[in-house]
Amino acid sequence: MLTSFTDSMLSSLLILLTLLTSLQGAYTPLELTIRVYDDGYVAVDYIISLDPTLVEVNVTLFGLLYQDLMVEDQEGLPLNYSEFEGGIKIESLGSTSAHITYTTPDLTNKTGRLWLLSIETPISATIILPEGAAIMGLSEIPLSLTTVDDSPLLIMPPGRVEIYYALGVVGTREHAMALIKEGEAKLEEAKSEGLKVEEAEKLLEDAYRELEGGNYAQAEELASKALEEITGIIEEAHEAMEAMKSAEEAIDKARGEGRTKGLEAAERLLQKASEAYKAGDYVEAESLALKAREVAEAAERPLTPYVYITVGGAVAAAAIAFLLRRWRRDEIDVEELLEKRPDLRFEDREVIRFLAEAGGEAFASEIRDRFNIPRTSAWRLIKRLEREGLVEVRKVGGHSLVRLRRME
Repeated sequence: MLTSFTDSMLSSLLILLTLLTSLQGAYTPLELTIRVYDDGYVAVDYIISLDPTLVEVNVTLFGLLYQDLMVEDQEGLPLNYSEFEGGIKIESLGSTSAHITYTTPDLTNKTGRLWLLSIETPISATIILPEGAAIMGLSEIPLSLTTVDDSPLLIMPPGRVEIYYALGVVGTREHAMALIKEGEAKLEEAKSEGLKVEEAEKLLEDAYRELEGGNYAQAEELASKALEEITGIIEEAHEAMEAMKSAEEAIDKARGEGRTKGLEAAERLLQKASEAYKAGDYVEAESLALKAREVAEAAERPLTPYVYITVGGAVAAAAIAFLLRRWRRDEIDVEELLEKRPDLRFEDREVIRFLAEAGGEAFASEIRDRFNIPRTSAWRLIKRLEREGLVEVRKVGGHSLVRLRRME
């Protein structure tokens, strides 16, 4: 019985040891081939050896996105796997090797006309660049460099591999034409957005003239400059547009909250930003729009029409204001006025009563706050009353003061 217990314990320990070993992801890289395509996607072909006694193994892959991923054993039979960030976990029990294939866009990037392939390899790797690619720079000396079907083929040593390359042969008519076409496409994109790209357009025209004259290297250089110029303009314009949109939202918010003191300055800045944008000065447009937003966010509610400067004069000022308001109320018989105008809308009649109660006048912002209506709705109502000859509107310190008119 003791022997049976001991055998059971040993069996459990063996299973536990097997599971722990599988979590270590033990495997040996055997072959690695990287094929790069024209669009920057990379096909990875990776063969590793496995310990057939392991239940599962964690394998580090290249890149983070794995498209069309397939994992097969030494017999070409599919193996089950699950993905995790940076690799896959393979159910490897009974397998002596795994053949892993997939494509990924994560190993290349493009700057101007140059592409960069960047990868960390655990073993020597075979790298095949696109057909007609010209190698512009290498991080390490390759173990070998040949050409197969007009595609550069390199065998790179283990470690960090960085290969700069350009598509098409640099200094040829084909490559210069490809750059010009890319620049023209970008130019059309900018023009469709109404952007000012005259300088870049001239660079492309010069590039085309150099191309026709057989000066391919100069044509490439001019086309590259044009492409860089257009790309920069588009980015600057988009940033300026976002800043102006943000400023406009800040102004609308301040107006909706009745914070109109200082808002005219923000509106003037936004107008200048719009003018700068139309003139093609997108950097200045963004700068002015950011200032406009800052001013709008700092806007405050305006002071009431009556401000008393000294405590000693407060009583006298209050008395004067009371008499003034009473004189204005006596001057305009609101109910008689409303009886003569039965055609007025309900909201129009309420605003007239509010003006009478306020001493015959009030700021447009006070009307909006009193009746809780949007700025545009309030302004339409005020203009309607003005057309009817019931009120007059004048500017006081940059704000609209609405005053009941005396009826003859």
